[in-house]
Order: sequence, then C-alpha cells, then structure tokens
Amino acid sequence: MRLLLPIALLGMLLPTLGWAQSKPTGNPTLNQALSARAVTKSDSTILPGTRGLYVGDSAACAVAVVLQADNATGAGTAVTFANVQPGSFLPLQVAKVMAATTCTSVVALY
Repeated sequence: MRLLLPIALLGMLLPTLGWAQSKPTGNPTLNQALSARAVTKSDSTILPGTRGLYVGDSAACAVAVVLQADNATGAGTAVTFANVQPGSFLPLQVAKVMAATTCTSVVALY
C-alpha cells in the first residue's frame, strides 16, 4: 500500500514534467551545420561565421580562430593544429585558413 501512493504520485507528475521543458524557439539544432563550402587557403580571405571545419586529409592545419581575431578584419595570431586526422571535424569558429597550412580538402561548415 505504501508503494502504490508514490507510484500514483509519479504518474500524476510525469505529464507536468514534459510541460515544464518547452521546445527551444528558433533553430533547435545550433550545433549542426546548415550549409558547407570548400575553402581556398589564403591569408586574406575571411570566412564569415563558420561553425567548424572539416579536414579531408591528414596534416597540420594553421587557422586564425575567431576568438583570437578581429571579426571585421580577420587579423589575429594563427593557431596550428598538428596531426589532424583525415575526416576530422574542428568545432571552431575560424576566420581564416592560412596559406601556409598543409591541410587539404578543407570544407567550412556554416
């Protein structure tokens, strides 16, 4: 008898728990890319608002990360990610993929 009361209360509370967790408004898949574009390595080309990079071939990737760069000019210190495995995703907001990088088959995710 004592066990039935907590189970009955739980059954009454479960539907209200679902109501308390409303769905997010806007784009619910913020961690997923909505489009992609091949990247040409350049010290001057600015990549606007990337969600990440896909690297097709293994190499060392030199990128200017948005956190270290001025968003308007893309200026900043390049960071090199060594030993990037083929088929890797780098979940970074990148301003530039530097010309001196050895990574190839780079795709920007937006």
